[in-house]
Amino acid sequence: MKPAQAFLGVDLGGTNTQAGLVNETGLLHLEKFSTQAGAGPQDWLRRLGEVLAGLKKKASAAGVELGGLGLASPGVLDRARGMVLSSPNLPLWVGFPLAESVSQACGLPVAMENDANLYALGENRFGAGRGRADMACFTLGTGVGGGVILDGQILVGPLETGGELGHITVEPAGRLCGCGARGCLEAYASATGLKGMLREALAQGRESCLRPGHGVKDIEAACVKGDALAHELMATAGRALGRAINNLVATTGVDLIVLGGGVAKAWPLLETETRRELAARMRMAQASRIKVIRAELNDTAAVLGAAALARQKLESQKQGKD
Repeated sequence: MKPAQAFLGVDLGGTNTQAGLVNETGLLHLEKFSTQAGAGPQDWLRRLGEVLAGLKKKASAAGVELGGLGLASPGVLDRARGMVLSSPNLPLWVGFPLAESVSQACGLPVAMENDANLYALGENRFGAGRGRADMACFTLGTGVGGGVILDGQILVGPLETGGELGHITVEPAGRLCGCGARGCLEAYASATGLKGMLREALAQGRESCLRPGHGVKDIEAACVKGDALAHELMATAGRALGRAINNLVATTGVDLIVLGGGVAKAWPLLETETRRELAARMRMAQASRIKVIRAELNDTAAVLGAAALARQKLESQKQGKD
């Protein structure tokens, strides 16, 4: 009888790194340590190697055979070479042979992908989208990321830009996004976008209990108090999200939308306008057929998605040999 198989998943973040041992049912063990981005990738690689050695021992003790490692990385990636091309939070990682180095450190084949895409894959395999072949996931955080899963696979495309959901245009002549374009979803439905809209409204003399610099939690609290500006900001973000979902559904045909990230915790304040805007714009299908739900895994989604990617890669290689 063949031993049970499991995979390692690593989520590299600008602040923290998580590494997990994952089998077909979910997370078996999870380790977390500080990335210490300023020390560079070699120092991180040494500490990651120690963590992975511990996870490999746990796998061995449990009689589990490891099939590979999946690596979730932020930034723009060169997938073919396993490198980060650009990342504001990990500048010292740019050009570093990340996938190859991690593979050498752990002695396993490594599959590398963008962290938002792997967040989506994690939710698809183990979270809110389990059992579904097709779905999309918006990660509403400091920015807006996302991923699209079609027939169980991450949509990337020949330009390798698939799943950049934060840069769907929702207001053609709208607010300036961090990417340099105007009117992106990220400029409205991210923590950065909400803070920016608040700052602009207060500079125009709008009355509110909020102050410049206040964040999403403050805006949520102000909504509870009945602050008109806070409600307006959430309504604006909700409408932008509804437009983005409409565009995505019209393009891909997915009927399940999963919302993750810190801003998604305010979904009760976004939902009414999101659904109203979606219903007003959706013409390709009935808006009632589009299911919009909160993510289930949160902080562990990318780790689980990374392990799922490693499993996919191994299965694909086996099929190619058959």
